[in-house]
Amino acid sequence: MDRIEKSKVKFKQLFGEGETAVQATDPDFQDILSRFIFGEVFYQGNLIDKHRELITLVVLATNQTLPQLKAHVDAALNIGLTPIEIKEAVYQCVPYIGFPKTLNAINEINDVFQAKNIMLPIESQKTVNEDNRLEKGIAV
Repeated sequence: MDRIEKSKVKFKQLFGEGETAVQATDPDFQDILSRFIFGEVFYQGNLIDKHRELITLVVLATNQTLPQLKAHVDAALNIGLTPIEIKEAVYQCVPYIGFPKTLNAINEINDVFQAKNIMLPIESQKTVNEDNRLEKGIAV
């Protein structure tokens, strides 16, 4: 399969059927983007698609490229990532990008979840409480 076919297969797997807004206005650019990212980059290395999407979500949150973050939250769900996995990956951004940027990303994620009827808040993943947080932190 050449990179054009690979890009079509991967794009459909991630985003489903249909066209992007860019395809309607700038089809040459969309071809360049799709063929490079989804026809080449996605096939480099040994990462599974779930890990590639988690990395993509974190990078998009960090860069505050929020419209693309929304699209990739949808893609992440399409390939089997859970809402908990998506949220936890972005929560881990706080020490690196700060609370405001992380909150911006969380708001976009929540918009996608609500559109897909995913109940919020998601199940808590807390492993510490106020009584044991110092002890747990020292242990780490």
